[in-house]
Amino acid sequence: MKTLRLLTIAVAALLCAACTGSKKGDTSMNTEYNRAQVAEDALKFFNKDGGLLLAAGDKDKNNAMTIAWGGLGTLWQKPVCTVYVAEGRYTFNFMEDTKYFTVMQFEDKEVLKYMGTHSGRDGDKAAALNLHTKYTKNGAPYYEEASLVLECRLMYKAPFNPENFTDDVPKDFYDGFAAGFHHIYIGEIVDTIKK
Repeated sequence: MKTLRLLTIAVAALLCAACTGSKKGDTSMNTEYNRAQVAEDALKFFNKDGGLLLAAGDKDKNNAMTIAWGGLGTLWQKPVCTVYVAEGRYTFNFMEDTKYFTVMQFEDKEVLKYMGTHSGRDGDKAAALNLHTKYTKNGAPYYEEASLVLECRLMYKAPFNPENFTDDVPKDFYDGFAAGFHHIYIGEIVDTIKK
């Protein structure tokens, strides 16, 4: 357990090594990071109860969905956020067509629950929750009510290839999984909003 904690702290430190400072309470987009805050957030980001929201699209059309899989780290000397979206999800096509996406934390677990149990195909989920859609300087959608927003520039995407599964865990997971295989999306974290 101690080794895992040290490894997690090391990953967070690597992420923060590529970062520089943001002020808590500043809700405008910032090009700088607060190293200590990002390190703390990296340790718990994908471990919060209820998951996170992933949003993609543009001002004409966009969608968000609840996600529970992902990671923060470094790749190609950049701080990155990795997320996964199954082919059958409404957000999938938005992710396939995007250059930028956002990942958001919410303190209100009902938002995460609703976004995870309703499809954007059936209506405007943000409007149903009275969320206010804003856009980053690069045009990526996010919700003003989020407590933390990461804006990510897509650097890599690819579908999972079942021929590359080396363990029964993914094989068993996808056996009968109606939404199809997940695709991996790796984005450079280019900006943050922290409330």
